[in-house]
Amino acid sequence: MTDDTDTDHHWDDAFAQTLIGKTLLMNLTFLDDDGEVAERQQFFGVVIDATEAEGIVLDLMGEHDGDTYTLPPQTSAIEPAEAGVTTLSGDKPDFVANWAIHGDPDVPEAANDED
Repeated sequence: MTDDTDTDHHWDDAFAQTLIGKTLLMNLTFLDDDGEVAERQQFFGVVIDATEAEGIVLDLMGEHDGDTYTLPPQTSAIEPAEAGVTTLSGDKPDFVANWAIHGDPDVPEAANDED
């Protein structure tokens, strides 16, 4: 007999595969040790890969065009974008993810490259 309480309800492989090629708006809120907001970030990109082992990889657009960002493998945090939701550049995403993260802010890969 299988114990369903051990099932990870945060990853839906079928849903993850439908994200490939879709646009995703990420709203990240970084919290300090006291739970206070340390920083907020917003990224927008196209999902180029989504696996439970590696997470959800975005090819970023806008300010970070050409950089990539990897979200944890949690499809439960992703919802269809409601009507009227846009990015800072005015693009309409297909999906939205809101994350509260306890720890230091992260930056997209390649954002640290020297100019």
